[in-house]
Amino acid sequence: MLEVFGRLDPVDRIGSRAIATAASHPLAVGDAYYRLGGNPREVDTVPFGAYRKSLVDRIGGYNENLLTNEDYELNVRIRQAGGKIWMDPQIRSIYYARSSLPELARQYWRYGFWKGRMIRRYPGTLRWRQILPPLFILFLVSLIVLGIIAPVLFWILISILGLYLVILVVAGLQVALRKRDISLVLSLPLAITVMHFSWGCAFLWNFLSKSD
Repeated sequence: MLEVFGRLDPVDRIGSRAIATAASHPLAVGDAYYRLGGNPREVDTVPFGAYRKSLVDRIGGYNENLLTNEDYELNVRIRQAGGKIWMDPQIRSIYYARSSLPELARQYWRYGFWKGRMIRRYPGTLRWRQILPPLFILFLVSLIVLGIIAPVLFWILISILGLYLVILVVAGLQVALRKRDISLVLSLPLAITVMHFSWGCAFLWNFLSKSD
C-alpha cells in the first residue's frame, strides 16, 4: 500500500518557519513518523494516504461525522480490518504550515478536540504522544488547586514549568544552530508550547463537554 510522507515547508515568515520546524520536531509530535521521516516502515497513520477504492468501499469510507482526524480514524479501521499503513519517505508532499501562533492554536485546538471524540469510539488506539499533553495540563492544574492547601506545591509547579521551559529553549538553540536561524531559539519553544497546550486543553474539553 502506497502512503505519502509529509514534508513541512514554511512560507517566508518567521512565525511560519518556527511552526513548520515545530511540526517536525520530536518534542512536539512524539513518534509521529510521517512527521519525522526515517526508513520505510509500518506506522499507525499517515496523512494524504493512497488507497485502493475497493478497500475504502469495503471499510465504509471516511467518517464524515468527524470534522478533523477522519484520516486517522480511517487508518484505524484499515488496521482493524487486517491492513497495514505503510510510510515510504521517498514519496513526498509539501505541506504549508500556519503563518501565526493564533492560527496554530486554533488548528491544534481542533486537532485535540476531535482526537478526543475519536478516542471515545476507539480507546485502544490512544498513543503516548497523544495523552501526554492533557496529562501534563491535568498535573499542572492539580498542583495549582492543591497549592492553595499546601503552598509548597506552588514551588513544585514553578520548578516543573522552569524545567519545561529549559528543555524547550535548549531544543530551540540546537535547531537554531543547525538551521542558522537565531529567531528559532525562542520562536520554536513558543510554537511547541502552543501546540502542547492547545491540543491538551481541547482534548480534555471534549470529555468535559459531553457533546456528540
